[in-house]
Amino acid sequence: MKSDRFITTLGYRRLGWLWLVVLAFCAVWLGWMLRQGLPADTDLTALLPADRQAPLVEKADRELGRGFENRFLLLLGDDDRVATTQALGRSLQQLVDDGQLASIDWRELDLADADPHEWMGPWRYRLLTPQWQQAIDTDAGSTLVDPALRQLFSPTARPDPVADPFGLLDAWLSRLPQSPIGPADGLLTLDRSHQPDSQKWSVLIGELKGSPYDLPMQTALHTTLEQFQQQHPDAELLRSGLVFHAAAGARQAKHEMSTIGAASLLGVLLIIGFVFRSPRVLLQLMVPLLAGSLFALTLTLGIFGRLHLLTLAFGASLIGIAIDYVLHLQCDRAIEGRGFRLRRLLPSLTLGLISSVIAYVAQALTPMPGLRQMAAFAAFGLIGAWLTVVLWLPRFTLHASPFTARLATGWWRLCQPRWRLSPWLALAGAVVLIVVCALRLTSDDSLALLNPSPAALMQDEARVQQLLDRDTGSRYFLVQAEDTQALLARLDVLDSALDKAIGEGLEIDYQSLAGSVPTAAEQQANLARVRKLYGAPLDELIQRAGLPAEIAEKARAQLEKSPMLTLANWLETPLGSLQQRLWLGETNDGGVAATVVVSGARNADVDRTLRALAESQTHQGATVEYVDRVSRIGSLLGELRRHTAMWVALAMVLMTLALVARYRRRAWRVIVPPFGATLIVLTAFAVTGVPLNIFNQLGLLLVLGIGLDAGIFNVEHARRPSAWLAITLSTLTSLLAFGMLAFSATPALHYLGLTCLIGLASVWALVPWVRPADDAYPTHDSPNPSSREIEHGWG
Repeated sequence: MKSDRFITTLGYRRLGWLWLVVLAFCAVWLGWMLRQGLPADTDLTALLPADRQAPLVEKADRELGRGFENRFLLLLGDDDRVATTQALGRSLQQLVDDGQLASIDWRELDLADADPHEWMGPWRYRLLTPQWQQAIDTDAGSTLVDPALRQLFSPTARPDPVADPFGLLDAWLSRLPQSPIGPADGLLTLDRSHQPDSQKWSVLIGELKGSPYDLPMQTALHTTLEQFQQQHPDAELLRSGLVFHAAAGARQAKHEMSTIGAASLLGVLLIIGFVFRSPRVLLQLMVPLLAGSLFALTLTLGIFGRLHLLTLAFGASLIGIAIDYVLHLQCDRAIEGRGFRLRRLLPSLTLGLISSVIAYVAQALTPMPGLRQMAAFAAFGLIGAWLTVVLWLPRFTLHASPFTARLATGWWRLCQPRWRLSPWLALAGAVVLIVVCALRLTSDDSLALLNPSPAALMQDEARVQQLLDRDTGSRYFLVQAEDTQALLARLDVLDSALDKAIGEGLEIDYQSLAGSVPTAAEQQANLARVRKLYGAPLDELIQRAGLPAEIAEKARAQLEKSPMLTLANWLETPLGSLQQRLWLGETNDGGVAATVVVSGARNADVDRTLRALAESQTHQGATVEYVDRVSRIGSLLGELRRHTAMWVALAMVLMTLALVARYRRRAWRVIVPPFGATLIVLTAFAVTGVPLNIFNQLGLLLVLGIGLDAGIFNVEHARRPSAWLAITLSTLTSLLAFGMLAFSATPALHYLGLTCLIGLASVWALVPWVRPADDAYPTHDSPNPSSREIEHGWG
């Protein structure tokens, strides 16, 4: 018998050392994979199946948002606009000198470009407005002679009778969208004096030197602007740019870490310290969590290659379920002392692990890569934590605590209910709650869930967009074709359809490359029209202007050296660089793509019209897709929510089957805490009008995991006060760690925290009511194990 125990102990030791070797290997492997940083994804579509992902749409989103990321814009309004602008400009210039910003433009000369006549001159003969095309086609351009004659002798014009006697380029440039920002008083100015507020705004445009998430740069910029506003309290300053949203999020996170985070950490430390009266326990609690996180991160990265930040955030919280294993073990050790035996807890610990892993395996069967990744991360993390708890935690010294034993017994007796819940009453209650949820529960998948920016900053952003009459690119047509010429032709057809819709009352505007670069066929046709214009109409113009006849011949000679304007040529010009964001270049299938950005009215009718217009334009090798980024992200969140709900429900069914196989008629006592708490959360949301979203559901996974462990230990160890103390500590510490997030100003964290707050409190409240009735008196084992068994707690 002694030899059997020795072999058992020897095998236990070897398994422990083997697990330590595995963790060491994981640390080395993880270090190798992270040598160039964490390969992380932030794109929500990466969570979807491959056939639902849209890499070209994501590329369009990135291109359209690049200016918003790399630059910021300030609008300054004040009675003494010039002086205050100069003061702010000098302060921001100091940040450029200090290396915090790449540049700051606010003076009239800062954005002065070269004369477009110089860099657009060679292509002017191939660029005609529709009005000029019609005039030339009607009478060879005879009606254009009089306007050209007036322009030649206008004191404000810049006539060039040889290069452009009719002013072709001026007419074409006038058709391009004009920037609302212009020079005034030596400053870059946005003049909105024709609007109700009758105000002129100074414009300051900054370019970042690095990332908008660079904390030192954020701090320097925020401090500069705050000091300026303190010195000029009457000045109105509007801000636009990702850097301001990132800075606001960083300040909010820092504030919540110093309040919510600090309160949660302090609460956990005080509770664990009060119960166990040993700082050693705090360190031992962290070992399994760190080991589980290391194991999960290594294997998940090794399998998937990349890690989505949503997986890292919520997968790490799901590993928090492992705190149950640690607390049950430590409570039993602290109370039993030398009488602790791991064999007594091992079935409950194992069943808790298996049931949780079954739930995550069910989730891993989903076609959603994101949910599979989260399931893998959580399952690996729980397995790693469980192995550390079983193989290593008993090796660490922990003396028996008479105070902990008295506390556990007193708390166990204090929480005895006067009556027990019957299975039929539990079933009836569940039916009532399900009916309430079915009738009242709503959902919300809006983009606001992902936006932690304060309302004041969002109002600034909206007002800047309104004053500039521009859109950030949240709505656009994505156009694909076989090559550049086919793309320009398709864009031209789309533009014509949009012009028609606008003429019929659709209150929108748009930006398109087709308005700047005609197709090669149209450029050839335009050159032919100009040759016609440079016939008799040119001779008449030169004669009436009193110019030498040879000027006409020189002008005609210019037509022989007129190159084709390509899309690449245009995008390299100062004007074309403003449209760089519309060009997407080559696609994965060998074609090309571009976007047409839509601004103006936003409502359901407008969206239906634009979608219908896109569908009517898709044919003959070209595809046109209408994209609304806001509604698209909402639909992605909704799809994730629905898939999560479906697979959580499947996991609950599998868990129920496993528990019924183990506990038979007592299975309902295990099921009520996790499932009952879930129903209570959903009913509370239904009654109070809180909508269901993906973050609620991810919080429910944590509630289910901790509730399941509580149910198992409540049935397996109904008469052991250490089990009830561990259940209380587990729910209480998880409430402090996750439930406190309910007070976060970040919507996603708020909903996660609110779910955990209600759900974990419900788990704890339900456990005593379903405890088996044979727990009238607490029990403590008093074995007399051998010294070797005492050392490892294995006897």
